[in-house]
Amino acid sequence: MKNQASEKQESDMSSVELSEIEPSREIGQITEVSGNGAKAICDLAVLRELSNIDSDEAEFSPGQIGTILKIKVSKGYLFVTVRNIIAQQNGATFDKAIMTLDFLGHGIRAPYTETRMIFDRGVTDFPIPGQAIYPVSLRDVEGIFGNNDSNHFHLGHVFPQHLTPASINIDALLGKHFAILGSTGTGKSCTVALLIRRIVERLPHAHILMLDPHNEYETAFSDCAEHFDINNLRLPYWMMNFEEHVEMFIGAYGSKERMIEIDVLRRCIYEARIDNNENLPAEQVTVDTPIPYKLSFVMRYLDEEMGKLDNPETLTPYLRLKNKIDELRRDTRFGFMFSGMLINDSLNSIIGELLRFPVNNKPVSTIDLSGVPSEIVNVVVSIISRAVFDFAVWSRGNDARPILLVCEEAHRYVPTDNSTIFNSTKKAIERIAKEGRKYGVSLGLVSQRPADVSESALSQCGTIFAMRLNNDRDQKFVAHVLPEGAEGSLNALSSLQNREALAVGEGVEAPVRLLIDKLDDEHLPSSGSPSYSVDWQLGLEDENFVKATIDRWRRTGQ
Repeated sequence: MKNQASEKQESDMSSVELSEIEPSREIGQITEVSGNGAKAICDLAVLRELSNIDSDEAEFSPGQIGTILKIKVSKGYLFVTVRNIIAQQNGATFDKAIMTLDFLGHGIRAPYTETRMIFDRGVTDFPIPGQAIYPVSLRDVEGIFGNNDSNHFHLGHVFPQHLTPASINIDALLGKHFAILGSTGTGKSCTVALLIRRIVERLPHAHILMLDPHNEYETAFSDCAEHFDINNLRLPYWMMNFEEHVEMFIGAYGSKERMIEIDVLRRCIYEARIDNNENLPAEQVTVDTPIPYKLSFVMRYLDEEMGKLDNPETLTPYLRLKNKIDELRRDTRFGFMFSGMLINDSLNSIIGELLRFPVNNKPVSTIDLSGVPSEIVNVVVSIISRAVFDFAVWSRGNDARPILLVCEEAHRYVPTDNSTIFNSTKKAIERIAKEGRKYGVSLGLVSQRPADVSESALSQCGTIFAMRLNNDRDQKFVAHVLPEGAEGSLNALSSLQNREALAVGEGVEAPVRLLIDKLDDEHLPSSGSPSYSVDWQLGLEDENFVKATIDRWRRTGQ
C-alpha cells in the first residue's frame, strides 16, 4: 500500500511539474523556416485577447516586438523572439498577422530544477511548418535569464513585463570585454555605475580602474573607491615609454627637424636611464624600461652634445628639446608628473595604489581626468592603460589577479581617426582589447558616439549593452560590430526608453531587452543636466561668485 501511495504521489508531482511547463494556448503556426529564423501566421483576435491580460502569472504578451515565444520540439522548446509583425487582410478586415521570428535558443525540460528547464543557445531541433507557437510564461523567462549564482548578478528586468530579473554572467562579461553605448541622456552613466557596483557587491576583492574624463563617478563610488585627481595622482614622467616621451616632448606633428629631435631624445633618455640604473645589467636596459631618471641629467647631456657641434644651424633640435623640458618643469599644472618629489623609484606604491593591491575595502580606483591639461591628457591615459597591461603581462604566481579597465568617453581615446594626438593611447587600449584576455585584463568601453570608436577595439567586446541611439550612423555601426545576430532587437534601438538597453553577447544567456535597475540617490554619478526652469528663477546669492570662479580658473592655469 505504501509503495502504491508513493508511486501515486510521484505521478501526481510529475503531472503538476509537467503541466507547469506545458504551453497554455496556441497563437499561430509556423509557415516558413530558414537557418536563422522562421515566419508564422497568427490569429489577431487571440493576440489582442492575450495582450489585454494583466496578471503577474500570465504569459508574456505575444503581440509585442521583441517578445519571446516558444515552439514545441522533440527535446523541449525552441524559443524565438518577434522581429516584426505584418497584418494580413481578409476582405475588409484584418484577421491574421504574419510574424518574423529570430531563433533564441533551446530549452530542455528539467522537472526537478527550480525553473523546470535548462536553456542553451543555438538550435538543436528546427521547427517544421505547421507546428504551433505559444506565448512564454514568467517561469520560462526565468529559466532563460534568471540565474542567481555566485557567477551572476542582476542588472535589470526583462522586457516587456519587467518582472523577471536579467542576469549577467560575470566571467563571460569580463573575460571577453564589454561596451556600454547610448546617446546622451539615456542613462548610460547610471548603467556603468550600477554594473560596477553590482560586480563589487559580488566580488569585494575586485581590481577595477576607471578613467573618468568629467569626474562623474567620485560620488557614485564614494564608499568603495579610491579617488585620484591632479592633487593626489602620482604619475612620474619616467614611467613613459619612448613613444609617450615623443608625444610629450616633441609632439605628434612638427617641423622638418622632427626626426632629428626624435633621435636626439632617444639617446638622451637611454643614457639617463643607464646613469640612474643600479639593479639591472646595462644590456637589459632599453629606452622603454621604467627606470627613474633625472631631467637635470637630460639637460646636462643636451648641453654636452651641443658643445660638440661646429655648425650653429644644427643646434635647433637640442634647443627646442631643452626649452620644452624646461617649460614642463616650470608649469605647475604638470606637477603630478614633473614634481621633484617623483624622481625616486616609487613604481611599487604607484601601481599598488592605482590597481588596488591590496584592496583595503576599496576595490575601485576612479581617476579624474578633468583637471589634466588637455595637451597631455593623451599621454596620461596612455601611461595608465599601458601600465595596466604591462603589469598584468609580468604578473606571476598565485597572487596574480585579473584587472578591469573602464574607459569612459572611449571615442576620445580610441577613435576611428588615425591622424590624432591619441596615437599612443589608441595603441595601448587596442592592445588590451586584442590581447588583454590572455593576461587577465578586461576592458569596458563607454561611449555616446560608437561610430567614432575604433572598430578594432569595439569589435573585440564580447558583450554590448546598447541603449537608445538616435543617430542612424551609430545604429548601423553597432549592428556591424555586434558579436552575434540580433536583427530583431536592433530594430528597437531608436525607440528604447531611458534606462532601457539591449544586452547582446557572451554576458547574457540570449539577446535581451531589459530595464536597468535604479540606483540609490547616494550612488548616482554626477552627470545630471541642470534644471533651467528652477535655476533661472533664482537670483544670485553670492556677490563674489564671479570673482571666486575666476580665481579658481586662474589657479589651475587652464
